[in-house]
Amino acid sequence: MSLRVAELRTALESVVDDPVHLLRKDGSNRLYVLAPPASDKTAWRRLLNVLRGADSWGSTDAHGAPEVWAEVGSEL
Repeated sequence: MSLRVAELRTALESVVDDPVHLLRKDGSNRLYVLAPPASDKTAWRRLLNVLRGADSWGSTDAHGAPEVWAEVGSEL
């Protein structure tokens, strides 16, 4: 795991206070974390600030609960 991925993972965990799941695929690293409650504007501001450090990000509910993901490409 690159330093950039590790730092992003740590920052995401500190915002949502939940474990971050990592999926490595096709030269990229995608980090998944449960989305904070919609009413928690402070957590969302902090989360969006952290997501700016990713190459791309988005959200999904494919695993049964709202999640936010952040993707970072592999660093050679």
